[in-house]
Amino acid sequence: MKKPILLFSILLVCLAATAQKKGKSKDKKAPAKTEIIGAGDETPVADTATKFTGIIKYRMTTDDPADRDSMFIIFGENKIRITMFNPGYKEGQIFEANYIANFTDSGFYTLDPRNKTYVLERLGDRNAGVEFDLADHKRTTMIAKFLCKEYSGTMKVKEESFEAAALVSKQHSYLYAMDYDFLNIQPVVRGYKIVLGWRTKSSENENTYIIAYEVIPGDVSAYFDLTGYKQK
Repeated sequence: MKKPILLFSILLVCLAATAQKKGKSKDKKAPAKTEIIGAGDETPVADTATKFTGIIKYRMTTDDPADRDSMFIIFGENKIRITMFNPGYKEGQIFEANYIANFTDSGFYTLDPRNKTYVLERLGDRNAGVEFDLADHKRTTMIAKFLCKEYSGTMKVKEESFEAAALVSKQHSYLYAMDYDFLNIQPVVRGYKIVLGWRTKSSENENTYIIAYEVIPGDVSAYFDLTGYKQK
């Protein structure tokens, strides 16, 4: 059984640098550089007609069949919550990690639901040195029965470069952030549109896939209620 990790996105960094899993960094650094090149370099406009609040469920896999983690992304009003599920040492054991990005106060909250505590950082303080250069090559694909536009190119992590692609839904808009990358690595929102698929391929041909399999619209305000929580 693989070692449990609380940050699946750190796996992407590890694949880029050493192809091994390791813990998250605690150092605060400058925000990562993000470049998304769209058709005609047009400024994205939020589409209120496709506004989405609700839960989207994703599967996270690599070339290793044992790597089958999952993640829920909850899209709320001015906030996004990410819950990741990673297998533990024992059969059936699951570890859960929870984070909230608050676009009102620019806070990034790491939650401990068991002890009702949280650690507060600033959005963009993690994983400096990650750069995206993705372009619209006029390709589309279907994910969870929804049409997605593909933006593909490269992702650079320190000295390592990946092939990368973000698959952006045409039918789901998030109005509260033009672009958001979880831990500055995993694109979640692009041009006010929600990302339903993300894939990378390292120089050693190691693949990582994060693909949505269920989209559940609805009121998700309860997922952002921190009543009873204390800051550590």
